[in-house]
Amino acid sequence: MVLINKAINEVTVKLVYYGPGLCGKTTNLEKIYGNPKLENKGKMISMSTETDRTLFFDFMPMELGTIGGQKVRVQLYTVPGQVFYDATRKLVLRGADGVVFVADSQSSMHESNLESLENLKTNLRLNRIDPDKIALVLQYNKRDLPNVDSVEQMNAYLNPGSAPVVEAAAINGTGVTATLRAAIARILDNLKNGVDTTLYDEPELAAPDMSAKSGVGASSAVKTDVGRASARPQPVEEDPFGENPFEAVSEIHDPAAERGELEALLTTATGVVRALETALDTARRHEASIRARLKG
Repeated sequence: MVLINKAINEVTVKLVYYGPGLCGKTTNLEKIYGNPKLENKGKMISMSTETDRTLFFDFMPMELGTIGGQKVRVQLYTVPGQVFYDATRKLVLRGADGVVFVADSQSSMHESNLESLENLKTNLRLNRIDPDKIALVLQYNKRDLPNVDSVEQMNAYLNPGSAPVVEAAAINGTGVTATLRAAIARILDNLKNGVDTTLYDEPELAAPDMSAKSGVGASSAVKTDVGRASARPQPVEEDPFGENPFEAVSEIHDPAAERGELEALLTTATGVVRALETALDTARRHEASIRARLKG
């Protein structure tokens, strides 16, 4: 859901990286975040969990050129891959303008990829977002590994439509910025063409129950500007966008919808803050327990 802030002359779009556990979502964002070409970025916030070493979520705004004289900010998120964190995935998808589905190219991941893609479509509908209209890009990751399916085989079971496909080896930085560029281009095409992705027949998604278990365990920890060490030493691609991808785009938003967009953004932000507070409280209790055991 595009958000226009007239006070600071800024347009914000939201892009979510989705996929099965350990498919490379976190690595993608770490590579983007570490790219020296992207200077105007906020803190990367990460949360480790007990059963999924991908991020609980990533929030990384980047200012990228202008649309009709307005600065553009892209919010990048990942979702946890494990089914246990489905409530979190629903929350992070709220208000999304685009999705990068990161598929694991290994032959053994066929079923996991399919299940995650179907889960994505279900959760988009629960958020009143049309999975057939949202800006979608498929990244076929881990192409550097042996025993991977061919692009044709993966297209046969994952991509019967017209979504762009990017081959990648995110751990080496290959295909990372190409994926990001393709996703932003798709979002801009939707905006330029006035594509309405809202499913009006679907009921509005209720506010999340933050008292329920949301995938934060006793060993969870909140980190900023930190990623997995295995993903950091590799080089990143140089120019993330090349020419300005935002040129020739003018009318993109109905100002009458601004209040609803602000309310949706506030709901998402509130849920994220509460989840972080819960994780921090859990971490503090865990720390106190360890200290007590050490003293004993």
